[in-house]
Amino acid sequence: MRLQICAEIEGLFLLKGEIIAKLYPYEFALYEKDEKRFISITKSIKDYMKYAPKLYVKDGITHIEATKHEIYKDMEEWLYYIEAMGAFNFEVSKIHVDELEVNWIYETDDEKGQIPITSLKRNKQERKAEKYVANSNLSNLVIFRRMLPEAHIPFSYYRQAKAFFDDSNYYFAFINYFMMLEFCFAEGNFHKQKMTGSFLKSNLLKLCVLSAISMIKERDNNTGNYKWLLDECKTRQKDVNFEGIVYVLIEYRGLLSHATTCSKKYLFDDYKLRSLAFITSLICFLLCGYIQIYCSSSEESKNKLMQERISKLEEELYNNSPK
Repeated sequence: MRLQICAEIEGLFLLKGEIIAKLYPYEFALYEKDEKRFISITKSIKDYMKYAPKLYVKDGITHIEATKHEIYKDMEEWLYYIEAMGAFNFEVSKIHVDELEVNWIYETDDEKGQIPITSLKRNKQERKAEKYVANSNLSNLVIFRRMLPEAHIPFSYYRQAKAFFDDSNYYFAFINYFMMLEFCFAEGNFHKQKMTGSFLKSNLLKLCVLSAISMIKERDNNTGNYKWLLDECKTRQKDVNFEGIVYVLIEYRGLLSHATTCSKKYLFDDYKLRSLAFITSLICFLLCGYIQIYCSSSEESKNKLMQERISKLEEELYNNSPK
């Protein structure tokens, strides 16, 4: 039995026909289909039933168990390699690994019918426009520039981070979200200790972090983001509070912003960073909102309103419950 993975490939290159390359045990192909270009990698598998998809019924419900990732992880890594190296060699811009198709191909008649599902594809959920822009949206945006002349700088980091996040690129999503926080709260400090001190001085950041914790804790029934937060804080002997979250964010900033042996494992397997990126995205989303809400308030009024909200959140989160 042969196992094949396929993904759409984009870039500024042309194909006259199918391009094939072989390097044992793999066969690589570039080809066009339905006016799109694809790349496939194929290899033979001996004990294929250990890894093949399964179809079974449990409690009257049909379930599908996909091909085990361990058997094609090496092939997936080839796609990341070709995407990176191909950017220079023939201007590859993206390989859609997040929409990977996994196929099982029969080599003999005896193998036919052995696998109930021979092809499965990841489908990325496309977001649809849901919000109509009103006159007030544009008017407020124009007015904000007078009150927030430099707001477009952190908001630019937010825009770039969101684009990475929506594209499932959680590594660079987190880096850009953190750069937004760094611009707003680090006071020009880059070293861990000084940056931590600057972050912890900000009531605005504290409000954003506590609001994010509250929202995640309340709504996180299935995604595991709050559990991830608990585990990260426990590992670092921190509480799930403002100080603990700031510590975790700055630790990951130090890890991911440097090209080291510790960070490289996330570069091509950054789904492990999804919860980190999601939590940071929520903090930054709230920051965008609060910046605009409080921009017309006096410093005294703003601090009073923030402190009232912080006290209420701390009461809700930590009164009669463990940190």
